[in-house]
Amino acid sequence: MKYIPHRSIFLIFTLASDSADAEKKNIERGYNTIKMLKNTLQQKLSQRFSPSQIQLMNMLALPTVAFEQYLADELESNPALDEITSAQDDYTQDADNAAEQDTDENDYTPEASSDDFDIQDYMFDDEDPDYVPSSSSSDTSGDRNSFIASQSGQESFTAHLLEQLSLENLSERQMTIGRYIIGNIDSDGYLRTDLMSVSDDLAFTASMDVSTEEIKQVLSVIQSFDPPGVGATSLQQCLSIQLSSMAPSPAVDLAKRIVDEAFDDLGKKNFDRLAERLGCTRGQLSDAVNEIARLNPKPGNSYSQNTSSPSQLQVTPDFIIRVEDGQVEITLAQGNTPRLKISPEYSGMLARLDRTDGKTRKEKDTAAFIKNKIDSARWFIDAVRQRRNTLMLIMESIVRRQKEYLLSGDVSDLRPLGLKDIASDVGMDISTISRVVSQKYADTPYGTMSLKNFFSDAAVNEKGEDISTREVKEALREIISSEDKNSPLTDEQLTSILSDKGYRIARRTTAKYRESLGFPTARLRREL
Repeated sequence: MKYIPHRSIFLIFTLASDSADAEKKNIERGYNTIKMLKNTLQQKLSQRFSPSQIQLMNMLALPTVAFEQYLADELESNPALDEITSAQDDYTQDADNAAEQDTDENDYTPEASSDDFDIQDYMFDDEDPDYVPSSSSSDTSGDRNSFIASQSGQESFTAHLLEQLSLENLSERQMTIGRYIIGNIDSDGYLRTDLMSVSDDLAFTASMDVSTEEIKQVLSVIQSFDPPGVGATSLQQCLSIQLSSMAPSPAVDLAKRIVDEAFDDLGKKNFDRLAERLGCTRGQLSDAVNEIARLNPKPGNSYSQNTSSPSQLQVTPDFIIRVEDGQVEITLAQGNTPRLKISPEYSGMLARLDRTDGKTRKEKDTAAFIKNKIDSARWFIDAVRQRRNTLMLIMESIVRRQKEYLLSGDVSDLRPLGLKDIASDVGMDISTISRVVSQKYADTPYGTMSLKNFFSDAAVNEKGEDISTREVKEALREIISSEDKNSPLTDEQLTSILSDKGYRIARRTTAKYRESLGFPTARLRREL
């Protein structure tokens, strides 16, 4: 072992300490550098998006009806934003044409500062005449009224139940319990809350100590209301209540026994076991099952449909697609979308204040307020323009890629198409394409369809060619729809038939497609 003098040991420790301190300082400097770069990156990211772009990202995801409400809310909240009336249309059209000669909306530059704009560009219609919707069979006004009617359906259903409750000979305590129960019945007509939770809620909201037995008594009264089955806590109870309200007959009585005693076997469509368990013939069982099939599993929903327009089940299309002389024409469906401009009153006030010399503090604050509102209005109008341009650009790309299908209406003409394909076409992020496609619909010559229907993965036919999975699914739908309901086809059999038709897919893929089409397994598709 080598001897190290005391002073040498001290020197070694000193050097080691100095080295550690130096490394610590280097680490701190590196950390500070990383922190500085991170802050700089965050600032750059936040600076990448103008107010118009931020609003645009919110707008792109909105379908037509929600977008109209979004515009209405902004018109109400920003006094510098104004709506063009029909009386201004002729003058507006001239202003638009003049503006188009000077600027091109497609050359929009969101990075421009708030001071670098001419307010006259925003004094009139924000719409490009090329995109103004033409007249069509789509009645967006009626669709919007139907949307409003659907929102009020639950209120009318609840009022219908409360009216029946008021006619019952109940104590005030029972009335309070009844009103609370009705308030918790959903639009399908079910009470999804368990009785103990109802008891706890009444103790908290109404300071009432109510037992579950009391709640059950009042609930049984409500379950006798119209429509039959309302207030049920399960599908089994809902069907049982409806059968109890029907006139007795051998088929109804047997149906009641099936629902009350053998509901699991009914759900599994185990008809042989049902007949043996209930001691009935196949014919008697068939009559009873037919009675059950006529019942309404969602009694509340049937009431709201009867008290409002049937058209509430329709969707409002965002695009109108028409085929003329072998050409596909696209129009934005914006019949109720207000046309925007900056308020002349506000722009006039700002101009007068700008001309005022020696402004007071109050006048400066007023000018700043007005300018802020006008800037917000300008950003909003820009975002609306960009939304329209983006929607049209993406829809045009979809139509180009699916033109054969739109000309023929034959699902076999659908090409495999992914979001990334459209993103590549238009030079945008996939997330932007997803926002546009989500919850959007097109009114086509073949009916109103979701934009998602234009997209599908690729499958392979017997020739090794890529085909749309939509084509395979439609073929599968036809096979299942035409099968013998007494002996439904298994997934293996379905796969074999598809292969004979030229669609080579695995059995598990067949099962996945079957489930996506809403068809259960072969055993559950079997009928008497």
